[in-house]
Amino acid sequence: MYRTVYISAAMNLFSDAQLEALLAVARRNNQRDHISGLLMYHDGSFLQVLEGEREAVEACVTRIAANPNHKQFLRLVQGEVSDRLFPAWSMGFARPEDLGDQDKNALTGLDQVLEELPRLRSLDHRVATLIRSFFATHSDYLARLTD
Repeated sequence: MYRTVYISAAMNLFSDAQLEALLAVARRNNQRDHISGLLMYHDGSFLQVLEGEREAVEACVTRIAANPNHKQFLRLVQGEVSDRLFPAWSMGFARPEDLGDQDKNALTGLDQVLEELPRLRSLDHRVATLIRSFFATHSDYLARLTD
């Protein structure tokens, strides 16, 4: 099992329709390639965790890095791991704007991601710290971090 985490910046802010289209493609491709993970977006910034067989994850990262819809692609973590952090998600998705929405458009809300932080920290402290930091960089959500 292999995991990578990256951040990037959107060339332009994504509309809800663009985010939903991106998520649909990601979920379809990740299900096909047996990749799980988490995609987070806020105010033009992305953080994504991808996990699966190394070849599949690396092929996915190559496609993402070449996508002209974003820039400043930076891989933060990569390496072999023993277990998936997100085994049930073909692609969970969290936007801070969706806090409190109940499964809006089948998205995983920020509140659920925050609830998962203690579990994630026990399994991979680096990934939990990166997720927490992603939210903390947006001061309007810093107060919501409770761990």
